[in-house]
Amino acid sequence: MNAEKNYATIVESPVGFLGLQLKGQTLIGIDFLGSRISSKQEQSLNKLSNAPVKRIQLALNDYFSDPNKVLPPATLLNGTDFQKKVWQVLSLIEPGQTRTYGDIADGIGSSPRAVGNACRRNPVPIFIPCHRVVSTSGQGGFMGKTSGEAMDIKKWLLANEQDTSTR
Repeated sequence: MNAEKNYATIVESPVGFLGLQLKGQTLIGIDFLGSRISSKQEQSLNKLSNAPVKRIQLALNDYFSDPNKVLPPATLLNGTDFQKKVWQVLSLIEPGQTRTYGDIADGIGSSPRAVGNACRRNPVPIFIPCHRVVSTSGQGGFMGKTSGEAMDIKKWLLANEQDTSTR
C-alpha cells in the first residue's frame, strides 16, 4: 500500500503488516503495508526488540485487543501547525465514536477538505485515530482512498472499536 521505506521494524497485526518508523526512541510513523510484504520488507519483520519497539508493539497489541485501554507511545509529529491542530482534535475522539470532517472543521474554523487532507497526512494512524473521522454521507476515506484495502482497514478498525466499546 505504501512505497518501500526503511522501517525500524515491521509487525503483523489483524489489519495486515505495519511498518514502524522511529527517530531515536520515538515513533515518527506507522504505515499500513497491506496483507503482503516484499522479500526486502521481510528482512525488517520483527527485526528489533529494543525497548522503544517493544513499547510500541505492546501499545499496538493493547489497541487491537481493547482500544479503550491504550497508552500511546511517545511520538514526534512532523507536520504543519494546522495539521498538528487537527491531529490534536482527532486524539480526543474516543474509541467507538466518530466525528465528521465538517464537525471538526467547524470546531477549528476550517473546511472539511482541509481536515481530510490533514487526516491523510497523519503520520501515526491508530494512535492518532483518523479512522474515526467520517463524511456526512458515509465512511469517507482513509489513507487518501475511498475503496479497496484502505477502506477495509478503516471499517475493521471502527468495527473493532464498536465491539470493544461495549466491554
